[in-house]
Amino acid sequence: MFFNHFSVSIISADNKIEEILNCVTQPEDSSFEIKTYSRSDDIGSVSDLGSAVIVDCTGKNADFPSTDAEYTVLIVSADNLPNEEQIENSDDMWVMPSGDIRCEKLLKSGFKRLMDNMKYRADSRKAEICFNTAIDSIPDLVWFKDSHGAHLIVNNSFCKAVEKTKSQIYKKGHYYIWDIPKSEYDQGDYVCLESEDIVMEARKTCLFDEKVKTKSGMRQFRTYKSPLIDSDGSIFGTCGIAHDVTDIQNTNNELDVVLESMPYAVIVADRHNSVISTNSKFSSYFPEDGSIIGENFEKWKEKALADHTVNADGNVEITKNAGGETKTLVFSEQPIIDIFDKNIGTVNIFRDVTLERAFELQTLQNANTDFMTGLHNRRSLFSYLGMVKTEPQLSLITIDLDNFKTVNDTFGHQVGDEALIETSALIEKCFTNDFIARLGGDEFLVVITGTYSESELESSTANLLSTLCAFYRSHKEFSLMTASAGISYAVIESGSHDIEKLMVNSDSALYCAKNSGKATYKIYGKAVREGIKCS
Repeated sequence: MFFNHFSVSIISADNKIEEILNCVTQPEDSSFEIKTYSRSDDIGSVSDLGSAVIVDCTGKNADFPSTDAEYTVLIVSADNLPNEEQIENSDDMWVMPSGDIRCEKLLKSGFKRLMDNMKYRADSRKAEICFNTAIDSIPDLVWFKDSHGAHLIVNNSFCKAVEKTKSQIYKKGHYYIWDIPKSEYDQGDYVCLESEDIVMEARKTCLFDEKVKTKSGMRQFRTYKSPLIDSDGSIFGTCGIAHDVTDIQNTNNELDVVLESMPYAVIVADRHNSVISTNSKFSSYFPEDGSIIGENFEKWKEKALADHTVNADGNVEITKNAGGETKTLVFSEQPIIDIFDKNIGTVNIFRDVTLERAFELQTLQNANTDFMTGLHNRRSLFSYLGMVKTEPQLSLITIDLDNFKTVNDTFGHQVGDEALIETSALIEKCFTNDFIARLGGDEFLVVITGTYSESELESSTANLLSTLCAFYRSHKEFSLMTASAGISYAVIESGSHDIEKLMVNSDSALYCAKNSGKATYKIYGKAVREGIKCS
């Protein structure tokens, strides 16, 4: 979004870390300057540390500087973790595996995550500044309330109208802000509080004419209020834009002011279907149409909605390229009724739901991922198996951890969770190009496509078990653990694999491996191979 420049300090006696991190592709619209100091005493002042400081704690004499940097990251080895205070004062830890304190993959992954977090925080801060600057530039009253009616954000025009500061207004309700006793409100012709309930119940933008008693007397406001709807569909508050129309005599001017304050593309048509007004947001979404004032709205709408879809809520939705960005817009049309209950036109709104759709996509991705390990989950697994069931050869390796329950019972679930996370990483390392899923508990499944001989499958499985056992032996808490595996595969010339049978066979092979002393593997239908025993 915004261009950001960040400086990153590394405190380490080893320049290799800087060399590795400089190879990481930087996020778009960002630049990172990395500098290494052999010790914190070499730094001129705390402020010289820059936006982030990375402290190499893998040595015996780790140097922990005091810092006011936004991010503090510790590089630690798995067998030499820092103390609790150092961990609490850091934002992240990059844990290097035993025997490889300069694991390039982990360093790059951690730095990529750090860069993304720094850019996200900087962008969020600047976006907040832009937002506050924008609403303070609007001459109309702008506010955001929570679902209970407490004011959270207001603009300068709002403060001027109520003669209070933003800090005085924060989290305060209607009576306090407008200095109206509740008894007077109940007897007066006020609709402000009731309109909040209407907006939240309608779940759409509503227009109100509201009377408000100010210190300078009664004022009439033309107010647009909208519900604030979270990505899960829950309403967490309302927002409003109020234009003081007390002294406005020209209805057309009033409408133009309100429309320009709207965050949506708005088109107003009269009773003859002729377009009489649009706002600047319309021009940003439909720049190719220029001015459509005076044109027939129905003809324009037919062209604009030619490639529309209907979403799950039954609303018309289109995709537009606006300013080089793909936008998803939801269309709605509302009649304009005069004081004689006559339909005198329509208000037509295109609401940008691009961010909402992005949240929905993210939710779908989360639904296919195991939260703890980051591996695919069962839902994702069966979807994938459905896609590859016509492959000429399909091989499954089911992996189960031996004595995992003992580790959980002895050292607690936190240590057990760490064992699952580390195991997942090692499986991914051994089967880089294959599909890996966590079936649940301490059971995993590797799906391999492509033509592989039986001996190749054995070799890959034996290598995995050996790798896992070596890792478990190197950690006191995991020393009782080993792993067992069951292999099944099938080759077809046409048609589809029997997925259920393959999985049952792989499970059966695993069961036989478990019964053969654990820490070993078996290919379905073959004698038990001599396993990888952990001594």
